[in-house]
Amino acid sequence: MADEAPTSSETERRSLDLVQRMVVSFLLGGVIAMVASVLALFVVTRAQYELPYDSVIGLWIMCGVIGVVGAATVLILNRRRPYHPLVILGLAPMAVAGYWLFS
Repeated sequence: MADEAPTSSETERRSLDLVQRMVVSFLLGGVIAMVASVLALFVVTRAQYELPYDSVIGLWIMCGVIGVVGAATVLILNRRRPYHPLVILGLAPMAVAGYWLFS
């Protein structure tokens, strides 16, 4: 007895694989995007008043790195190249924080 449900065709197996990849991508992307967004929010609201300037810049850069790694991970899960142009979406929290930080 296997734990897997019996599938009747190859298209149904591919459909289940697609759904599983989408669910994991959504969860992983959401968690990593939340970490990058909260770090960006911290940099904009509290860090620039409580930390030295070089620490603020370091946290701001770390926010971008976390976002890019998260976007690349989601692309890899969906069987795309990790250097796909969509990886730039991972820089969105860094860009928004940079706008408020440097303006």
